[in-house]
Amino acid sequence: MTKSAKMGQNFLRDERVARRIADLVPAGDGPLLEIGPGGGILTRLLLECFPGRPLTLVEIDPGLADRLRKEFGSRAQVLNRDILDVDLFGLFRGERVTVAGNLPYHISKPLADWFIVMRPEIAAAALMLQKDFVDKLLAAPGGKKYNAQSVVFQLLYRCDRAFDVPAGAFIPRPKVVSTVIVAEPVEPPIQDAEGFYAFVRQCFAERRKTLANNLAVFPAEALHPALAAAGVGAQARAEQLGPERFIALWRALGGG
Repeated sequence: MTKSAKMGQNFLRDERVARRIADLVPAGDGPLLEIGPGGGILTRLLLECFPGRPLTLVEIDPGLADRLRKEFGSRAQVLNRDILDVDLFGLFRGERVTVAGNLPYHISKPLADWFIVMRPEIAAAALMLQKDFVDKLLAAPGGKKYNAQSVVFQLLYRCDRAFDVPAGAFIPRPKVVSTVIVAEPVEPPIQDAEGFYAFVRQCFAERRKTLANNLAVFPAEALHPALAAAGVGAQARAEQLGPERFIALWRALGGG
């Protein structure tokens, strides 16, 4: 059994789906990065559709990484690494990269955080994730799925759903539906994205509590005027605020 199988990874086997993902990758001459290539079904299409573009494959399973090296030889660089440990700036020396892949579902949340951190190094992305996670990532204010990661990801990326993928397109067959998204980085309206993310997480610390209670780490003489300046009611909860309102509150509290 491969390491990927032990970790519950599901491999895409439907070439029609793989081709639809490859078709979503924008043209250009910059480097390509595929996350979790597995058996190489999408890799072959990326090489076919974008001849001459440098392609790097990040595969955590050593056995699969060896197979990929044997099949693709000098046509692709294969890294036997955990994608969460990959620094795109160091790997591509500041050249922005287009990312594609069937993302490992068991690390969806930390991987979305990785995309938040790596936004300056990413040109575009065509990604497949579990549909339920996409619903959370792209959730609108007011619902139970809307969270701190939704707020920050939507501020840093312009993102659209492309299509859903049924369980039968994978082996082994998962118990969930998948969704392919297309994401394009945008210039953030804030300078300190990391600090802002920590602030928004504090806002969502306990969903049943009001913002005023979750933000009691700030002195009352600073917090209450900031809430008023941002147009946030004293009884408001984090899930009721759109991204722009979080920015206003962050700035009113002295954030950059």
